Amino acid sequence: MIILYGGTFDPLHVGHLVVANEVYDAFRPDRFIFMPAAQSPLKSRHAVATDKERVKMLELGIAELGFGEVSTFELERKGQSYTYDTVKYLFETDLDIYVVIGSDQYEQLNNWYRIDELHQMCRFLIVNRSVEYQQVEQAMSFHIPRIDVSSTEIRTRLAAGKTVKFWLTEDIETYVRKERIYEEEKSD
Repeated sequence: MIILYGGTFDPLHVGHLVVANEVYDAFRPDRFIFMPAAQSPLKSRHAVATDKERVKMLELGIAELGFGEVSTFELERKGQSYTYDTVKYLFETDLDIYVVIGSDQYEQLNNWYRIDELHQMCRFLIVNRSVEYQQVEQAMSFHIPRIDVSSTEIRTRLAAGKTVKFWLTEDIETYVRKERIYEEEKSD
């Protein structure tokens, strides 16, 4: 079994790590893959951190979690990051693939590229914090505790020199501050 957890991870924060930890603990997959997106088709904004910086943050997060791997497949492809292409690539090595998505993404699932074919290749784990979704063949609801941490808010706080203690792991915060990733002059 492969669990695929994709996203911008700009930055990787404790909310992402809690999701990964809870899903991993429940399913104990053979592989847990973090997949940083090059450019999400449903988002207009590109990542502030560079691809290299986002991969480094994922590596630091994986060291903290004690499981997982980073795939740069979507970063190497460049352009739009379609889950269909990624799952098709992974489908060649494993037929049991689960894709972690948030309840907000689930609401947009009908807008996803080649969604009908994607449903044939994987199941979706809908991570939600408030509502229970009806179980359907291609998706299952996975409830986690609500943790309101926003990448946008973290970037804003870092740019303003405010604390982000407990929003990021200590290693990720140290890295982000040392590299000045989200400071005002770099973020504009």
